[in-house]
Amino acid sequence: MDKRRRIILGLVLLSYFIVAIDGSIVITGLSRISTDLNLSHVAFSWVQNAYVLAFGGFMLMGGSMSDTFGRKRMFNISLVLFGIGSLGSGIAQSAAFIIVSRFIQGAGSAIMAPCSLALIMDYFEGKERVKAVAWYGSISGLGLCIGLILGGAITDYISWRAGFLVNIPIICVMITLSIKNLDGKDITKARFDIIGTILSVAGIFCLVYAIDGADNMTIWVIAGIVLLAVFVSCERNNTIAIMPLRLFNNADRRNAYISRMLLIGAMMGFNFFISEFMQETFRYTPLMTGIGFFPMNVATFIGAMKVPSAVNRYGNYRVLITGLILLTIGFSDMLMLKGDSSYLSGVALPMLFIGSGVGLSMSPLTNLGISDVDNNDAGVASGLVNVAHQIGGALGLSAMVSASNNITDMAERFHSAMYLAIACIIIALCLSLSTRYKYGKHKLGLYLKHSNNKNKPTNA
Repeated sequence: MDKRRRIILGLVLLSYFIVAIDGSIVITGLSRISTDLNLSHVAFSWVQNAYVLAFGGFMLMGGSMSDTFGRKRMFNISLVLFGIGSLGSGIAQSAAFIIVSRFIQGAGSAIMAPCSLALIMDYFEGKERVKAVAWYGSISGLGLCIGLILGGAITDYISWRAGFLVNIPIICVMITLSIKNLDGKDITKARFDIIGTILSVAGIFCLVYAIDGADNMTIWVIAGIVLLAVFVSCERNNTIAIMPLRLFNNADRRNAYISRMLLIGAMMGFNFFISEFMQETFRYTPLMTGIGFFPMNVATFIGAMKVPSAVNRYGNYRVLITGLILLTIGFSDMLMLKGDSSYLSGVALPMLFIGSGVGLSMSPLTNLGISDVDNNDAGVASGLVNVAHQIGGALGLSAMVSASNNITDMAERFHSAMYLAIACIIIALCLSLSTRYKYGKHKLGLYLKHSNNKNKPTNA
């Protein structure tokens, strides 16, 4: 890999890392933010909701815009938006100011995440792409875990504001490197799917809001489903569709999106409930809670580093299935966690299985989610990977919170969440096995038939 592509890979990984880490820092600093800005309970929740709504709502639009207007242009715009949102959040003196700033941050993230994955598809091929995607797939989990540690440390020893402001110098460096190393794209009569954009943003917005803050959830869910149904109907025959429906014709991609939603839903709920358990039962501080994720952090990293060689040798499906089995074991072990359990046996040991499972699963899911995609659809396919990621996380966490609302015992609350997490992983495992044996063998048969025909002598 030459110097230029190493810099581009660094930009891709750093962009996804600051998006992942920022969410973690906010989680550990929310109580201090609430106290310093004198936020009500509603305003307090909207500091996070505003970011999630913008991130989920604009994701498809961000992916399509990178295809239409060029990666370099949209990547730099996303960095500027994220930087403005970070600066505004860091200097905010009121609820309205920080909520608006977080919304701008979310909009920047919604463009940055699919654009960064599409850059991998533009600049890397073969084994280098497998390795780049492996790093990309692991960076979200690492960002979350490291963010919890950094968030606790920054909040305890400096200020929650520093967690936002630290993004500014990083973004300045990234914009400089982007201008020097990324290829630009000339726009000549570019057409953009305005109606599809409005419908997709409104539909996803309604669903995310229903999951993450609406008082009347049913109405918002129905509105979201209706808007998305109209969106799909409009996209069916649209030549400049923001989401080409041909992306769902491939069973690998279709099931990878669903499995990713289930996996991230399980992980998001796990991270929330194990954090709550460690703070309430073990009486850990925010910093100690973040450090408590260290075994999972290390296992995720090691698993991700093994992915390129494992995928090259065994293929995406075998590596993915192995990862999902490890996750099932880890979450099942978590059912043994009780109030009098020790950290080492009750938390650290299962985390090793969970971290290894995440490290092995994320990259194959990303590979399958963008498999056989034309470069003109790279941004949209990348956007769908990230939409599945965001909506899966919101759905999983909301489902686990709802299931445990009336349970007062902390261990029982945690166990109820873990039962749902196990169910999510088992469904993802069944989907992966189904796709592999139903479609994988069919593809292999066609390949062998084609090879045999090609090797047969032809009549002169």
